[in-house]
Amino acid sequence: MIEVSSGIISILYTDGTSAAFDPDELRQRLEKSCMAVGMPDPWIAGEIVLAVEYALRCRAGNNDGNGLLIHAADIDDCVSRILEDSGYPVVSTHFRKTTAHSGDFGKLTLDTVKEYLITKLQLAEPGVTVLAEQVRCAMAAIGAEKCSPRLVLELARHFRETAASAQKINPVAKTISLMNPAQKKTDLSIQPEKNTVCTVRCSDTIFPSIRAEINLNLLFENCTLTPPLTELSMTGLFFPVVEKLDWECARLRNDPEFAEFPLILTFRGFKDFARKWLSYHEDEAVIPERRIKAFSDFFCSLLREKPFKIFLW
Repeated sequence: MIEVSSGIISILYTDGTSAAFDPDELRQRLEKSCMAVGMPDPWIAGEIVLAVEYALRCRAGNNDGNGLLIHAADIDDCVSRILEDSGYPVVSTHFRKTTAHSGDFGKLTLDTVKEYLITKLQLAEPGVTVLAEQVRCAMAAIGAEKCSPRLVLELARHFRETAASAQKINPVAKTISLMNPAQKKTDLSIQPEKNTVCTVRCSDTIFPSIRAEINLNLLFENCTLTPPLTELSMTGLFFPVVEKLDWECARLRNDPEFAEFPLILTFRGFKDFARKWLSYHEDEAVIPERRIKAFSDFFCSLLREKPFKIFLW
């Protein structure tokens, strides 16, 4: 699974250190707690992480463009409240015992960024020194003494693509407490329709939302274009799907119960699609992030309804 999101939020720990918020780290903590208490299918972990991240993004959006700093304890409180309100007090108790420290969310320090970039990206001097300094400046600007390898690679990608000075990241303005963003109503049991290019439905689980799923293999099944395709060449195939998705979202939002539900978009079969139509090769370990972002950004630019989160499977 590939997860696409935006924005950087800092987490402040009790020892005074800080690190960038990483949804994957929180999801792993929750999954371990679920498994520890005997839940064989800890699907609630992903739902809770979406709820927490959405609450953070909303507060970041209302923060006048300034950086957002959240106490780690506030995030744990939010997660525990959601678990308890959703009928999982045992999971909440176990989760409380797994308090996160800065090292859990941030694996790379300012001093190890350059070595990591050399190893991961196979960069040489003098470019790697300049790039590493840009990444370190960005980390320092958001107060992240440690951060995840994924964030380091995303920062490096940004600076390499723009080939410009590091974009200024405003300093942290204030610490904001979290509130419980949602409560569970039903189980996440509705599966996407088979043999359907685009499926749109409402989910009133722990994270109430509109879920849209696009099957790329079905969408391009009868495509007569010659790969590799550009985003512009795919527009004709995208438009009918975009129109259906926008229409379904508008129809659902006519119901006051769903009016404020955020949209989550999932692309199914993206890896097979990328290999066949974007000339992504089998021997490549990872699909280039810039290609993933270009694809998702272009599709979203066609939508009237902008997704809060995008997943590519």
